[in-house]
Amino acid sequence: MVNPASGPFLFDTSGESWLARADDRDVRAWLREYLSHHLVHVSAITVTERIRGYALLWRRAQGDRRERIEAARIAYLRQLGRVLPLDGAVSLVAGEIMALLPHPPTPPRRAHHLAESRQERLVRWRFDGMIAATAIVAGIPLVHNNAEDFESVRSAIERSPERFPRLGPLELIRTSRLA
Repeated sequence: MVNPASGPFLFDTSGESWLARADDRDVRAWLREYLSHHLVHVSAITVTERIRGYALLWRRAQGDRRERIEAARIAYLRQLGRVLPLDGAVSLVAGEIMALLPHPPTPPRRAHHLAESRQERLVRWRFDGMIAATAIVAGIPLVHNNAEDFESVRSAIERSPERFPRLGPLELIRTSRLA
């Protein structure tokens, strides 16, 4: 188990979703301890992914379901902790990551009766690169549940340290190690 006091950590979209599992007693206890020391840090890209998700759900919904989705979106925005920006330094590192790894290491997803297109997978891959760059520039570990993608980013960075001068490594923490 990762000590919550050892943060702060940057939570990618899957890591942030893990935090929302309020029905899990261990997750709630870990989060309570973490919040006694730190804010939840997310990338501006994670916020973008979340808002896009709410918008896509809202467009497919009707009636009361639309109201519930909008209420969830507003609640999400109100509870945001620290949003780390996509600034010049992050953009530079993200561009290097995308040049090293132009194609996603995993195929498109097929979940919840929705097939992800190759183009959507490429967009999600680029978002992952920007989130990884945010963690590297901030110098904080990235909490995720997307091992194959982020491990390939870390490996590419380790193979090309000259492209990332004066930056530390990409430190990764799987959500399964938190609680």
